[in-house]
Amino acid sequence: MKTLFSVLLLACGALSATAQTASEPQFTISCQEGGNWSWGNGENQRFCETRDLTMAAPSGQPLSIEGGANGGITVHGWSGSNVRIRAKVTSWANSEAEAQARVKSVSISTANNTLRATSSDNNERYSVSYEVFVPRQTALALNTTNGGISLDNLQSDVKFHATNGGVSLKSLGGQVTGETVNGGLNITLTGSKWEGKGLDVATTNGGVHWRLPKDYSAELFTSTNMGNMRANMPVTKSGFLRKELATSLGKGGAPVKAVTTNGGVTIEQVDRN
Repeated sequence: MKTLFSVLLLACGALSATAQTASEPQFTISCQEGGNWSWGNGENQRFCETRDLTMAAPSGQPLSIEGGANGGITVHGWSGSNVRIRAKVTSWANSEAEAQARVKSVSISTANNTLRATSSDNNERYSVSYEVFVPRQTALALNTTNGGISLDNLQSDVKFHATNGGVSLKSLGGQVTGETVNGGLNITLTGSKWEGKGLDVATTNGGVHWRLPKDYSAELFTSTNMGNMRANMPVTKSGFLRKELATSLGKGGAPVKAVTTNGGVTIEQVDRN
């Protein structure tokens, strides 16, 4: 009987450990990505490392993530209670030792609810990209200079700005506002409607691609000043090249808006799973 009881305890412990492991966030960012890139000035020896951090979810203010001069930001909503971070730090130099020294000079700080990287020798010849898991209702403020932004599974107040980089938005809710100067917008709406105040995003130089269920409910607005628009809905033309689409989808609801100055717009309607 004691032997059987011990076996059952061991089995329960193994199941518990498996459950805990399964609930951990699964990072996808790694140093295997971007191995062929260089600064373009002969510095072609690369060194890369990843660093994992954990911080408390901010309360009463947004989590700010600063992409710095080089690097993208990916944020996933998850069911955990804290913030899990993987930072990928990369540099190129004339030698691997020099590239490694540059990477080692970079510090990642989470002080004052702000995630940012700094270098002790004040150079910017490195890149830091972040993959972050946050509780789904965490407010965010995101900035990148040379890097994209990707967000998914969030239900919160999000503000973002990218200078050179595309933006991917998937399965979001809450109030999402932001812009990229040079980069496309890829927007995937899921569920039956937008839960929250709405979506209002823009790009100056880049296309807009919408993907949404055929039975989605929202007040949709999208436009381009210089570009084509592909949609199976009535498109209004105003001015020489400007095209816009404003329509009530399904039962209407929250406003979802994405516009571009120079770029095409595509709306893809799909069956909802």
